[in-house]
Amino acid sequence: MFDVREIKDEKIWEKFIIDQTYAIFLQSPQYGEFYKKLGEQSWVFGIFDAEKLVGGTLAVTVHAKRGSFLFLPYGPVISEKKNRGEALKALTAHLSNFARSQKLDFIKSSPFWENNPTNQNLFKQFKYQNAPMHILAENTWLLDLSLSEENLLAGMEKTHRYLIRRCMKTGVIVIKTNEPQKLAEFSQLHDLTAQRHKFHRFSDEYIQNEYNCFAPRGEAMLIKGILPDGRVDSAAVVIFYGNMAAYRHGASANFDHKLPTSYLVQWEAIKEAKKRGLSWYNFWGITPPNANKKHPFYGITHFKKGFGGFNFNLVHCQDLPLTKKYYLNWLVETFRSLRRGFK
Repeated sequence: MFDVREIKDEKIWEKFIIDQTYAIFLQSPQYGEFYKKLGEQSWVFGIFDAEKLVGGTLAVTVHAKRGSFLFLPYGPVISEKKNRGEALKALTAHLSNFARSQKLDFIKSSPFWENNPTNQNLFKQFKYQNAPMHILAENTWLLDLSLSEENLLAGMEKTHRYLIRRCMKTGVIVIKTNEPQKLAEFSQLHDLTAQRHKFHRFSDEYIQNEYNCFAPRGEAMLIKGILPDGRVDSAAVVIFYGNMAAYRHGASANFDHKLPTSYLVQWEAIKEAKKRGLSWYNFWGITPPNANKKHPFYGITHFKKGFGGFNFNLVHCQDLPLTKKYYLNWLVETFRSLRRGFK
């Protein structure tokens, strides 16, 4: 029923992605270019019903000593609801053959699909298994931007509203830029934040390359919060793509506890997304339900939830083993998950 083939015209795939309910930048052609900057390869595979495009995925390679794999970042995307299982089956068969031809050890899918028994069972049906560790955020927090600014403020926690207004009244300045060289300031703040919240941060090269793939199109922005004395106190890297803004990276020094500039930075990012006519603001990862205080995202979760919104929990990362080397990867990822506090 379904035919899977490579899509070489980026415009065809981008139009399909942007038309989805949740159009997120990790399935964009630009994200494939980002992986090429990391020395990897990328392809787009479409699922067709006759000549109608009903799904597909951006797929990139990840080469590592523990095992190399084909990665589907927040993919696959399948608009076909009635026959989603058949579409996934066709795509899985095609990708399995393709990955073997590339001498890869497994397929790793991090689908942007709601976490429910139906979606879980679809992957299980085609021999996928839960990965030891996530790659992308799976417990996410979304904000509906169709609300007015007044209602968005009303939906926040009282303390968040107070701190935003306090920053505005006391002379905190917010600067927005898409100049790549400005990321040096962000990097310094990011180090401080990672140390304080005890999370494993992305490398400077990773963040810079990702930013460079979206900034020329006006889709990536660095938003900085500056204290009245001129010190850069907080910053956020936000990517605006399709109908969703994503709070991709954040950092703060928290120099003045009475003026937490990160609250105003987030509010300005939300307003920017709304001004662009986007539907969703994605705060990215938060802690799963009932997480303990040792979880790496514990400290930042209250901050994100306080802006209002709702939980959108995703199906856990899925692995499809293709060679025996996958099980070495399984051991390495299990160890890393324990070491980083995710289990």
